[in-house]
Amino acid sequence: MLDIAHLEVVYHGVVLVLRGVSLHVPQGQVVALLGPNGAGKTTTLRAVTGLLDLHEGRITKGTLSYGGLDLASVRPDEIVASGVAQVMEGRRILADLTVEENLKAGAHHAPRGQIRDDLEKHYARFPVLGERRHRAAGYLSGGEQQMLAITRALMSRPKLLLLDEPSLGLAPRIVAEVADLIREIRSEGVSILLVEQNAAMALSLCDHGYIMENGQIVLDGSADTLKANEDIQEFYLGTGGGDEHSFREVKHYRRRKRWLS
Repeated sequence: MLDIAHLEVVYHGVVLVLRGVSLHVPQGQVVALLGPNGAGKTTTLRAVTGLLDLHEGRITKGTLSYGGLDLASVRPDEIVASGVAQVMEGRRILADLTVEENLKAGAHHAPRGQIRDDLEKHYARFPVLGERRHRAAGYLSGGEQQMLAITRALMSRPKLLLLDEPSLGLAPRIVAEVADLIREIRSEGVSILLVEQNAAMALSLCDHGYIMENGQIVLDGSADTLKANEDIQEFYLGTGGGDEHSFREVKHYRRRKRWLS
């Protein structure tokens, strides 16, 4: 579905942010991209959806292939039309527009009949959005705004959905609802690339995961493999205070302990 190979991205012509990133999102699977703040996860998503220019970034090396389409050579609207949609960090809803206007904005390229059918489908899935369809989106709760942001992306009928920190700032009950929604979307055949600080949630959802630090992939494996990894448990799953160190520092520390013993 999505193949990223040896990708390098530079901001402002001088800051190298991605350093040879390679990852693969197979058809119908959830792939998690984990790592600390500033690792380059959001930049990876921006590269896929063609939004680097807005942030003075550009691809200097590597390839981005989606179903045979070279994503680096087409416009963002063409990427959406090809079946790729992104839910950005912080939800980015259009606060002054109504719920329904936000949803219609997600299907700007679709025929009117399809938009009408999809609105009813999603209102049935999220009755609260239907009840508030004529209310300004800025008055929704944080959880409702996140559901709106994800549903707006679904209005384009994507084959590949990019989710950037969907659990950020949400109460645990709402995080569980978001996780259930991701499972439901996956069950409908949509491939998902999930960027998430909540590693436990991400690893409970994904088929495969990648760990990113300083613009590089430092580890990848199946969800079960990563959950069983001692370093992942310490740094990302909170079982040993690893949040004081980088993943590589934790690995180096463990390696030195083995040598000294």
